[in-house]
Amino acid sequence: MVTPAQPKIRYVAWRRGRPRFEPSPTLRRKGYQGHDLKTEAGAWMNEAETRAWSAAFARKIEEDARQEKRRRGRPKAPSGLPFARKSVSVGDILEDWLNLHHNPALADRRPNTVRFYRQQLNVIEKRAPDIWNAAAEALDQTICIGLYDKLRRDAGLHTAVGALRILGIGLQWGMVRGRLPTMLVNPAHKLNMKTPDPRVRFATRAEIPHLVATADRIGRPEMGDMITLAVWSGQRQADRLAFSYSSRRNGRINFRQEKTRAMVSIIEAPELKQRLEASMERRKEAGVLSPYVILDERRWLPLQADYYRHLFEDLRRAASVEMKSLADLHDQDFRDTAVTWLAMAGCTIPEICSITGHSFVTANTIMKHYLALNEELADSAMAKMVAWFEGGSR
Repeated sequence: MVTPAQPKIRYVAWRRGRPRFEPSPTLRRKGYQGHDLKTEAGAWMNEAETRAWSAAFARKIEEDARQEKRRRGRPKAPSGLPFARKSVSVGDILEDWLNLHHNPALADRRPNTVRFYRQQLNVIEKRAPDIWNAAAEALDQTICIGLYDKLRRDAGLHTAVGALRILGIGLQWGMVRGRLPTMLVNPAHKLNMKTPDPRVRFATRAEIPHLVATADRIGRPEMGDMITLAVWSGQRQADRLAFSYSSRRNGRINFRQEKTRAMVSIIEAPELKQRLEASMERRKEAGVLSPYVILDERRWLPLQADYYRHLFEDLRRAASVEMKSLADLHDQDFRDTAVTWLAMAGCTIPEICSITGHSFVTANTIMKHYLALNEELADSAMAKMVAWFEGGSR
């Protein structure tokens, strides 16, 4: 039997199946030394605990780098705004908001949410450094509207709206904690920003089989499995990547959703069952044991989010050669595809939500944007109306 490769985790080396912190030469120059990774009780960390330690250590390194950047000094604000007093620049307030030491409530947020916040604020730091380094209390609505206009022109409407909304949340945090005593009204609120048009995209019954077939053809059957799981479960990417055999029992698949903690239990559809059984056969032939249902079958390791995105881009590019419509399909569209297909099959909103874990409001919103575009539903509705009208006239 082939021994599965040890999981590749940042800053970690495995010795006889046990994790150890191995700092890079750069980290060693900063004083870090290698050590075994054990829990407070003295037991060796398992894979999940090791990944959690690695993520926490990476955040610490990033925070240390930001603090070092602060100590080296900030560029002066060239826009005519007042220079920032120490620790009250826009950037400082926002950095503190995203720092667990200053904002313990951040621990209540999911890592992906915090990552999204930082991505939005990085847009301001890179594209408007004069505002980022200016005194936070000097901001007013006029400046924020100017920032919105600049980002909308340079980076697009979605980016502009996202960045200003997150800026407003961060400033509000500083205001209610007395960090901005002269800021009585949040300048990033009520900017009358244009609401971005909703993304209107769901996969057709022709696109999904073609995408899955392409995955098999290019030697990436696990991607076909992942897409099938997405459409026939309606779950988010993070939950699909973490899907384990312990969640697959008695012909059902069970998910505890990472984002909302909602619990869903779904009968395994024949399409999905067929794919997963074929996956088990491939794994059995390779002699690989793993708790994860879907693995990177070239390395027999769990799929990581960043690597999965690269694989999906490669797959989409290959599939769109013969089916051009797939060029604009994103992974997040599969969840909306599941909602749409369920509705097209005649499912009610409660039935849809029991499978996908959406709230009733969100499911209704998706149907509002997506189902109006579907000719099959429109034809079915018209046929029902005609039957009703003709039946009543006799």
